[in-house]
Formats: sequence, structure tokens, C-alpha cells
Amino acid sequence: MPFIIALCIILAVYLFLVFPGHPTAEGKAPFIGRTFAHRGLYDNEKGIPENSLPAFRAAMEAGYGCELDIQFTKDRQLIVFHDNDYKRACGVDRPVWELSLEEARQLRLFGTDEKIPTFREVLETVAGQNPLIVEIKAEELDMEWYAQVCEAAAAELKGYNGDWCLESFNPLVVRWAWKHIPHVTRGLLVGGPAKRGEDLAFIKNVIAVLLVNFVCRPQFIAYDHHDRNLSLKIAKFLGAFSVMWTVDNEQDHTVLEKEEDAIIFEHYLPELRLKK
Repeated sequence: MPFIIALCIILAVYLFLVFPGHPTAEGKAPFIGRTFAHRGLYDNEKGIPENSLPAFRAAMEAGYGCELDIQFTKDRQLIVFHDNDYKRACGVDRPVWELSLEEARQLRLFGTDEKIPTFREVLETVAGQNPLIVEIKAEELDMEWYAQVCEAAAAELKGYNGDWCLESFNPLVVRWAWKHIPHVTRGLLVGGPAKRGEDLAFIKNVIAVLLVNFVCRPQFIAYDHHDRNLSLKIAKFLGAFSVMWTVDNEQDHTVLEKEEDAIIFEHYLPELRLKK
């Protein structure tokens, strides 16, 4: 009997930790069964760089949803940009938050003439045509800074006439969404288990098995498709939906579209809807 009681307590604690939030039918409908172009429908070799206005325009014209990344400049202006620094995309080895918007706008993306777009410019380009998955980048600095990013993003999207959801690797960002904009569908980004010796390995491994769900009650789990695990299946069983990232070939797509709820893709052109 003591063993059974202990087992029940462990199970109850586990369920409390991993239980996701429950999206409403209306909240998840724009995203279920959809394909989303990763950072827009980009092709760097053809002069259409990732997270650029031409990439988002191309995705809208093709009928895809889009995944994109937003963060603050030094003067707290929202730009659409993925990396923590400008080195890979622009050849300038400076953190994003060290340059003002005016300074960032002087840079060019991947050797093209394209500028780093503001979040407002992207929203105006997309214009509600297809759904957006908006990732809040939160991998440096402190939560006070990212709370302001969240507030600015929510303010920018308040009058937006289109479908969007929010996601982040940082559970505290997702928690902010849960507490402050609970009507918006929110998701936790998960990158799989940490490698040996990796920074913050314990925390990353806890997140990988979704033991932080109690912090933010994510309504969807955006999981690295290479690292799908039992925890993801349990979260789906308990009511969350799944978004797979980032799929880069048709073979993996064919497998995933039968088992998961949405796919973020790049480097190929899938059908607009998943074939279950």
C-alpha cells in the first residue's frame, strides 16, 4: 500500500508539472494542419534573405503561414531578426541590443540590398493574409528587458487584423503571455536534450521533457522534429497541439505530417495543408 500511495503521489506531481494549457477551438484553428515558412519563404542565394520583407511577401503570395523572430534594438524598437548578433546575417560582430534602430537599418542582409525590417513593416506586408507564429527571442539579458519586448509586441499586434500566436524558448516569456494576454495562443519552443558540457544543460534537459509546463501552461509545443519524445506525446494527449521545426526535406515532412499538427519548413515547397 505505501508503494502504491507513493506512486500515485509521484504521478500526480508529474502531471502537475507537465500539464499544458488547453487552446480553444478558435485559438488553434488557424494553425492546425498548416505549413509555415521558416523566417519567410527565403532563398539567400536568390537574393531573398531570411526574415526580410521579400521573404514574407513571397510566403503570403504562395499561401503559406510564416514563422518569424522579433527582438529589441538598443532604443527598444522591435525588429524582425533571428540571431543574437549581426555577424552571420550582416557581417558586423555586434550584439543586436547594442545598436539603435537607425544603426541597424544601415546594415544589409546577407550581402543583398535588403534592410532589417521592423515588426510593423512585416505586419503591414503580411496584412493578415496568412497566420503568423511570432517568436520572442529571449536568450540573453534579463526578464525585465524581455517583459518590455512582450509588452511592445502585444501593443503592436493589438490592432492587427490577422491570426497570430506567440512562442519562445524561454518559459518566462510564455508565462508572461499566459498572465497578460491569455486570449492569445502561446507555445513553448523545445530544442531537445542538451549536449554533454553544454551551458545550462540541466535546465535545457528539464525543458526537453516539459517539466516546466507548470510555469507557463503552453497550449502548443514547438519541438525540434529530430528530438520528438514521450513527453511530447503526453502533452498532446493532455490537450496541447504540436508544431514541428525546422523541417528541411520532403521525406521528413511526409512522415511528420501524418503524426503532428503543424510544420515549420524551409528549403522545399510543401503543400499548404498537411495530409493526415
